[in-house]
Amino acid sequence: MSQGRIPPTGERCTMIKPKRILVFTLDGQNYGLALDTVERVVRMVEITPLPGAPAFIRGVINFQGEIIPVFDLRQRFGCAERPVELDDQLIITTAAKRKRALIADTADEVRECPEGSFTETAGILPDLPLLSGVTKFPDGLILLHDLASLLSPREAQTLDVTLEQLS
Repeated sequence: MSQGRIPPTGERCTMIKPKRILVFTLDGQNYGLALDTVERVVRMVEITPLPGAPAFIRGVINFQGEIIPVFDLRQRFGCAERPVELDDQLIITTAAKRKRALIADTADEVRECPEGSFTETAGILPDLPLLSGVTKFPDGLILLHDLASLLSPREAQTLDVTLEQLS
């Protein structure tokens, strides 16, 4: 995957086949993140709203002294909205030089990806946003989330400006 920049609109990141993924769920659907992008999974904490941020950003949290944005994947993926619950989890990730927290229903399983199990989304449906591929397991498919495409260049710039105002 392209590191250190957000791809311009229309440019797809090519994801290197992950060897291990963190599996998380939203509305019973399994998604995965390359384990090397995950710093840790923590319990839900209080989220401070962030006026001026893109709508799918719930706010910010103080994580080990660092202010990081919290992304509502439920809203970004078009899932049914629901209030954040105390048993939700935050996945702390780093990609494209950005640290972020992702809200998930659950995030508690690391899986080894079998050889030959990964298919890029370009081979399934070109220009499929937010996903980089699908990994096949004996018990079903896991959709792999592309962290680099979570923000458009415009959204990234808006978020940068908003976060700078907090400093």
